[in-house]
Amino acid sequence: MSVALFSQQSAKPKVVIVPFDAKGVPQDEADVVTELFISEYAATGKATVPDRNSFDKLAKEQSFQASSWSDSEKIAKLGKAINANQAVVGQIMKFREEIIVTIKVIDINTTEILSSKTERLKDISQLFDKIPGICKELAEKSDYVQYKIGSEGEGGGIVFYVSEKGFAAYDGMGGQKVCHYLEMSKTTLGVSNWTPMKDDFIDTNVALGYGKANTYKIVNFYKKSDYTEENCAAYRCSVYSTDKTAAGEWFLPSTDELDLMYKAMKEAAVSDATINWFWSSTDYSSDYVWYQRFQQGYKDFGSKWLVNSVRAIRAF
Repeated sequence: MSVALFSQQSAKPKVVIVPFDAKGVPQDEADVVTELFISEYAATGKATVPDRNSFDKLAKEQSFQASSWSDSEKIAKLGKAINANQAVVGQIMKFREEIIVTIKVIDINTTEILSSKTERLKDISQLFDKIPGICKELAEKSDYVQYKIGSEGEGGGIVFYVSEKGFAAYDGMGGQKVCHYLEMSKTTLGVSNWTPMKDDFIDTNVALGYGKANTYKIVNFYKKSDYTEENCAAYRCSVYSTDKTAAGEWFLPSTDELDLMYKAMKEAAVSDATINWFWSSTDYSSDYVWYQRFQQGYKDFGSKWLVNSVRAIRAF
């Protein structure tokens, strides 16, 4: 019986639009620009955008103002509170007879400017017709969300692999998407056997991008009633979720993905593990499976009936 595991939704950055700062122009006019920008940025389809009320409430709680965007600590604190990846900040200034508008998209994790736009106008009303185009341009230039190794990932895990070029992640059902990151669950999920049966060669893949497909293949190899979290490492990962993700988004890493986790985050990975051997989703034969010891990085294959630690990962 087939088990539906994987969401097909593509990830989008969460972008907060900070109320535009006004210098030399009425603040109520800047507020109108902010409201239009929120609506048009969300309409691009490139990002999810919290409503103004949600932002204002959190900003007030943290005494956060538009001028605070020069303070990286405040950016990180507010970004974590609203679970945003990026922020749009803008100023509307009057200089002599001109209105100058500057808009920037900032990466909340790094505080780097991802894209920017400057407009020189005779009157602020000229900005209204330009806002849809500006939003589209900024969103398209900023749709690659930057995370660092060790930072919190999109799904609430810990990022352990970053690829600027991107890699293909396969879902096991004929679908694939280009991802730039791998994150691991913040905690070890426990210990498990590899599968409930011993003598079947499922023939899963070793390479980067195949952990999700491997997990789908393993969990759909037997009847759903055969699985428990204790007797199947892949099943344990498939039912894992966080407050930011649903069951089916996480999976058991392939051998290569597990090695990337070891190289980047071995100390964090073993911090709460009772067993320092971790399962991969790559089988070696009908009886044996690849796993890795995170104390030394040593790889080996052993019986599916062994009990090893399980750490779920997610590609995005």
